[in-house]
Amino acid sequence: MNLGSAVEELRCLREALIAPDPEALFQASSKMARVVSEYFPSEQATDFIKATLGGMLSASPTCAMAAGLWMKIILKECGDAMLDKVLIDKIKTTTSQEGSITSETEIDRDLAAAEPLKATCAIFEVVSALQSSKAVQELLPELFPVLLQQISQTLGQEMPLPMISSRREFRKDLQHTEGDPCRLSIQALEAVLFKAGNERLVRALRKQRTRSLLENPKTHHEGVCLLVSVLLRSGLITPEILQSLLPWVNSPTENLRVTSTAFLAQLMNDPMLREKKFLKSVLSILEERSHDRNSIVREMAVRGLGNLVYGALEKKHKKFLMVILTRALNDTPEVIGESMKALAKVLKELKEKDIGSSFRDLTQKIRTYFDNEDDALCSKAFVLFGILARLTKRKWKTYFADQVKQSWVTLLLHLQDPNPEVSMEWRATFHLCFPFLGLKRLQRAINEHLGGTAELKPEELQVDICRHLAKENAELLEKLYQTTITYFYSSWEEIRAVAANLAALQVLQKEPSPTVQLVATEIISDICSG
Repeated sequence: MNLGSAVEELRCLREALIAPDPEALFQASSKMARVVSEYFPSEQATDFIKATLGGMLSASPTCAMAAGLWMKIILKECGDAMLDKVLIDKIKTTTSQEGSITSETEIDRDLAAAEPLKATCAIFEVVSALQSSKAVQELLPELFPVLLQQISQTLGQEMPLPMISSRREFRKDLQHTEGDPCRLSIQALEAVLFKAGNERLVRALRKQRTRSLLENPKTHHEGVCLLVSVLLRSGLITPEILQSLLPWVNSPTENLRVTSTAFLAQLMNDPMLREKKFLKSVLSILEERSHDRNSIVREMAVRGLGNLVYGALEKKHKKFLMVILTRALNDTPEVIGESMKALAKVLKELKEKDIGSSFRDLTQKIRTYFDNEDDALCSKAFVLFGILARLTKRKWKTYFADQVKQSWVTLLLHLQDPNPEVSMEWRATFHLCFPFLGLKRLQRAINEHLGGTAELKPEELQVDICRHLAKENAELLEKLYQTTITYFYSSWEEIRAVAANLAALQVLQKEPSPTVQLVATEIISDICSG
């Protein structure tokens, strides 16, 4: 190079490169990079960047920082001239080593692929250095899917091994490149969104802790849903982005199936994207994913099916959803919870005659979760049972009345559930279900206790119920007692206490009715002996 007057300046900086002060070293290196960049042949800039990429993943923090510093300065000075020669195909390189695992590479399964990660870091540096946002805006439909794919594929992985001559020697020293490849990929995506002029979007993502959700394999799917919801509000989901993501749902890589299914599930919340032609294809995709071997994929598929309900689906499709969602009630707690939320949406869109034979299976299955120790499942089950009560008119009235008779004591006990949310759900459901018992005289008392907004007094309600039953239906009172004492052996301490309280209503002893006195005596005798 003919550097002219810059030669002397570089000679002075050379002395500073051996300074013991890290700050002085940093400043000298920065000045040197700026001087060199002024004389750098633009046609050689791309080759220089490629050479620098390796240094960014060095096991030496000093070397990695220096490489990043020089790259950033060179890109800032020469970036516009080389923009069309850099970027995206490097990330698209497969990161999977499936089919090529040997004893030597077995240890590398959980390591991120070096080439795509280097390109991701380079994109971050390029985007950060650009003065204009126009180029990033134009490339966003291509950049977003590529970076989201990189986030998905580096999820739970470690940094790749550095490029050194002997990997055995490297492992022997138990060294490792510092950093989190997934976090680096998320930072690159944030930089792209920020540079595209969406500062408010990035702030919203950070406020909702989206990054920490995305980089954790256990919460990644929730992070994707948050990301999509924010992107939808900003109008950034394009047909090109969607077309790029759709093939992932059939990927052999579980992370990509999780990411794409979560993306689709949240996307269904946008009414603008629920066109009839598109809905049918997505319905097929989500139905297939509801059988996936990965439970998170199944969970997200069920969530998406629930979000589809408010689209332009025909009645036959909603019946089809009922079958899928009822089957999902036999899955993991997370999938069951999503299925219950989805069923609540579907049932509100149907009439009793539309449900068909699914009504029987659904009612029985919901009842099995009434005493579940998971408060969330318990609460959702009450909501569903209440919706069924509101839905039932003629065809299933007799059957549902029998289900209520088998469940009403459980409903009564849970009115004192220690979880306020669960207790409120029980209150609404109990009020909807009680008419199916056919106790018209008692219905007025029930309405007084549950019909208004006043604070519920469960003990008074229980006393009124027992008094009325003693006069109106002694057989049902006996069934109430028999069902209540089964809860004395529950592993749930709070329910045992409520059951004992209901069974030991001292006021019953003061009743003139012989039936009431007999029941009360049996109750107290059983409690004392128990």
